[in-house]
Formats: sequence, structure tokens, C-alpha cells
Amino acid sequence: MKTINKIFLSIIATGAIFFSSCSDYLDVSGELSDNLTIDKVFENTTYTKRWHGNIFNAICEYSENGSSSASGMKNPWSGISGEIMQNNGPAKNLLVQGYNASSANLHRWSTQYQYIRQAMIFIERAKPIGNPNESTSLREADVNKMKMEAKFLMAYAYFSLFELYGPVPIVTEITNTESKNIDFARAPLDDVIKYIDDLLVEVIDSPYIPKSIWDWEKPAGSNAYNLNEVVRPTKVAAMALRAKLWVYAASPLFNGGFPEALSLTNFDGTRLFPDKDPNKWDIAKQRLEDLLTFAEAQGHKLYIKLNSNGGIDADLSVYELYQSYNDEILWATAQNDYSTEHAAEKRSTPRDIYSCYGNIGVSQETVDAFFMNNGLDINDSGSGYRKDGFTGVVNPCNTSKRTDTNIFNMYANREARFYAAVAYQGKSWHKQPNNNANYQIGFAVGQPSDGSNDNSPRGGYLLYKLKNRQVLWSGASGDLKSFARPSILFRLADFYLYYAEVLNEINPSDSRIIEYVDKIRERAGIMGYGELQAEGKKTGIIGDQQKQRKAIYRERRVELLAEGQRWFDMRRWMICEPTEANREVEGDITLFNGMNMKGYADQPIGSPTSFFTKVQIESRTWKKEMYWYPVPQNEISKSRLLVQNPLWGEALEPPAK
Repeated sequence: MKTINKIFLSIIATGAIFFSSCSDYLDVSGELSDNLTIDKVFENTTYTKRWHGNIFNAICEYSENGSSSASGMKNPWSGISGEIMQNNGPAKNLLVQGYNASSANLHRWSTQYQYIRQAMIFIERAKPIGNPNESTSLREADVNKMKMEAKFLMAYAYFSLFELYGPVPIVTEITNTESKNIDFARAPLDDVIKYIDDLLVEVIDSPYIPKSIWDWEKPAGSNAYNLNEVVRPTKVAAMALRAKLWVYAASPLFNGGFPEALSLTNFDGTRLFPDKDPNKWDIAKQRLEDLLTFAEAQGHKLYIKLNSNGGIDADLSVYELYQSYNDEILWATAQNDYSTEHAAEKRSTPRDIYSCYGNIGVSQETVDAFFMNNGLDINDSGSGYRKDGFTGVVNPCNTSKRTDTNIFNMYANREARFYAAVAYQGKSWHKQPNNNANYQIGFAVGQPSDGSNDNSPRGGYLLYKLKNRQVLWSGASGDLKSFARPSILFRLADFYLYYAEVLNEINPSDSRIIEYVDKIRERAGIMGYGELQAEGKKTGIIGDQQKQRKAIYRERRVELLAEGQRWFDMRRWMICEPTEANREVEGDITLFNGMNMKGYADQPIGSPTSFFTKVQIESRTWKKEMYWYPVPQNEISKSRLLVQNPLWGEALEPPAK
């Protein structure tokens, strides 16, 4: 008999936002013995729950930014897309050194098929156990619910393969893993979409899956979230995944926009990529409307914090959104890398603050994408943006709202999301370290966090997003070293912007396009495009498909920074190549600049010896084949049915036996 391997799913069990233990169904806490057979697993309640719980490992963890151990199941994507820059890990030099089908190592293929298989076995074998009135039993209703959860996770696993590789094999039968005849051809892309969609429809229609997080059992009279259950799929989560599936299906890369893919076939002549079908935008629109109507009826809404005057407090809104579970979240887990004491929290804190690592940076392109506090782009006439001189800037993230002195004008008068996401030269910390009321970050040569070792950002900026303002690492009374935060997988703002995008592709005159973009901008404390046009400050965008498209792309870039989405957005839009057209819509993945870490803070702005000079961090390349990640070459080599993705040197005939 095949033994069952021990696989751990780490869950944040306690913390400042009171994540409860998920050990009853998610934690595999002990090794199953060598003589434990699969039959015995499904005769035991505890082992059955562990088997089921391990399927949740199919969920990708996007909060792990800049880790040296980042894999295709985590978030190297923010680094590859140029949002952030890190000093180690697989994404650091990927677009400098390049990769081929054999060397590409950010895979999900074998991992997700393992979880798909585990889900299939669970669905086939799980059954009620014991007397329903006993605490050690597994009731029929419990089993039915767990099977639906397994189907949702299968759909999620297939989606995560689909978004990276495109057409993938659909496995419908549980095979003997010891067989030498296991071999599957890739299914056409439309078949993959339909298979995922059918699984999700089954989950959505199931009476065993709750409508939303609020449907889970909680103490009588309590309005609190049952945080023990946040990772469990709900109808809202399933509808969100379904909507996202169809947005992808309608997008150029997936919908006939990559000519070189259209001739790719399996060895039997089956075409894998479809011709363009504009009707897919209409399906995506319907799926998004289904989601938004249903989710909002369940109480989901943008997280907005009001100030004492009843207006929006943009700083607290964009900060607190990530600090605790809230109504904007459609689906999340408790496994956040920022909640781990020695992980992302230390990697995004300057090294002179209690020996942290300070090596997750952001690019100049990311900094430039943020708007001014008047809602205008930095390049717009009248924006007030300046690249000369220095000034005082209030740091809204600082607990005392300190006015930082001698700040480069580039960082003055920017929107709330900028200050909540970027740590720049001269910025104070949220809690001043070492009892130093005048502390300001220094990245220039000779300053405490300069580039003299790897514990520094390569481009003169640190990623500040997701930081908790009570975490200081000092060990002093009142200071925290860790703070548990949810890891958000789906949130409403993301789907508002999907909706605006889809509407724009169908009918650029639809007034809801700007309405939904402006919902996000209003929360961020900046004028929407409707108000800007009404005041004559920015005209000619509303109703113009290309300009609205650019506005949507920009808003997604800013709003979803470092949340693991931009790499997939840039690919599905096909804007990665270094062309003028792509740069016009915020594309071109080869751009990767920052401040001059070899320069000094007291040298003239723009001079070769000044820190305040934009420099190229690395020379990046982009090849068209990179739009689709290569199928693992070892899988191609051992298969007689698998073909490689377009332009990766796929075989023209099946390999010899």
C-alpha cells in the first residue's frame, strides 16, 4: 500500500486580531504511520479531517514578498512584474538572466496536481463515521460540506494552473500512482474554463456551502466574524473565483490575442488555444454582476474609516484594511507572512531599527504610479509634482503625525496610498526607535541603511504596505514584535476594478466604468475622474476606451500593489513588451529603476554622485514566449502526450517510446 506523507499546513492560531485555532480541520500535526492504509484513513474521523485539511495547501500565499524561498505557490510575481525589488530569492534576477523550459523553477504543476488528486480521493472515499450523537463522529452533513469544499479547492487549483500555463490536463479518474502508464494530454483552454466553471457552479448551488462568512455558526447575539472559519469557501468566494475565471477567459492572452498560440495543437491535432470570442466579455460581465449583487446583499462593502467630521479618513482606510478581518474581504486565510516574527515584517524594516533586514524594496516605476493628493497623475499639468528641492512632509503613518524635514519634493503632496505603501529617504517610522524622536530613514551612502550590505533595498525605497504601526521590534513595553493579519485572497475593490474593465471592453460609454473606478479613488482620498472632469482639471478620459483602459490599469497597479496580481494582469493584457504602446498603458516589464544607492544625500539632485538621481537597477529583457509559463520540461520529457507552450521549442512529434 502507498503510505500517506505528512504535510504541514501552518495556520496562525493566536494573535492581535484573535485568529482562532484551525487545528480541528486544517492542521496535520503528526506523521501518519507507515502501515496506515488509505482505507483506515477514511474509517477514522481525525485522519479523515486531516486528509481534507491538507487540501487547503492548494491555496497560494501572496503575502510572502521578497522571500528567498518563494515558489510558484507563493509570491515571486511582485518582483518579476517590477513592483518590488528584493536582494535574494528566485525572482531577483529572473528577467536579467532569463529562463528556458528546463531552468524555469517557479512551478505549480506537480504541487497542484497532488492536491487535485487528494481532493478527488476525498470526494470518492469520505463517508459518515460513528454515531452522529457522539463527538468523535463524522456526520453525513459534515461529509457533504467537506466534499463541496474539496470541489472548490479543486477548482481553485485548476484555476491557479490555468492562469500560469493556460491549457492543462483535466484529470477525471483516480489513477494508480505506481503505474508507468499515467499520461495526460492538455485539454483545450475552453474545456479547462468549462471544467472549472462547472465545479464552481456545483459549489455555488450546494446547500452545504454557506452564503458568506457570516453564515458560519457563531456565539448567540455576536456580530463578530468567526475567524476559525475564514479560509473555508463560501458562496461569495466561489462566485468571486468564477467571476475572475471569466475575466481572464475574456482577456487578450486567453482569448485569441496571442497569434503564435493559435496554431498549437496536441499530437492528435486538437487545438489548444481558441480564436477571439468577444462574447466572453459579456459572460464576464454577468458573472461579476452576479457576484457584486450577491456579495453586497450579504453585507460586503469597501472598508472605509470615517473621521470626526463624517468624511473619509483615507489614511486609516487604506491602512486598517489590511490589519484585521473586515467587510471588504471576500476570502482570506490566516497564513500571512507579515504575521511571522522573523519573516516579511523584518524584511521590510530598515536594518538600523533593532537589527532588521530592510531588503524588500519598491521600484521607481511603482513610486511614480501613485497619484498626487489632488487626484492628478504626476505628469499632469497642474499636479504640483516637483523633482527639485526639499520640503517638510507630514508622515500620516507616524503615531505623532510627525512633520519630516528635508524631504525630496518628489514625495510631497502624494496620495494616502503612497504614504501607506512606501518608505522613502527621510521618512520617519511609525514609532520612533531608540527613543529617537528625530529618527529618519537613511539609504544614501554613509547612512545607517545604505547599500553597504544586502540588508538594504536596491533602489532606495522599502515596501511599507501591510506594516502594522504598533510593531517596532524594540522589546519595550507597549511595542509589538508581531501582529496577526489576514492574508487577503479576494477583496471587493479588486472586483470593482474588474467590473470597470469589463464594462469598458463592452461599451466605453457606460457610466458605471468611471463610477466603479471612482469608488476606489474616493476611499483613497483623491478626486475621482468624474469630479476632475466637472472641475475642468482632467478632461477627455470619460468615454474614451483607450484612456479609460489606461486609467483602470493604473488604478489596479496602485490599489493592488504587492498583492500578487500585477504579473497576471500584465500578462493577460499582453503589455509586458518594451513598446511605446505598452508604456502608454503602464506596461513594459523591462523598466526597473530606483534612486542611486551609490550616491550621497548632500550632492546636487540629478548628479551622478547624488542619491536623488534615478538610475537603472538592472537590465531586464522580455521574450514573447514568457506570456505563458513553460510546462515543466521534466513533465514534457517523460510524457508522450504533453506539448510545450508556444515559442518554448515544443516538440513537433511525440517522443519515441
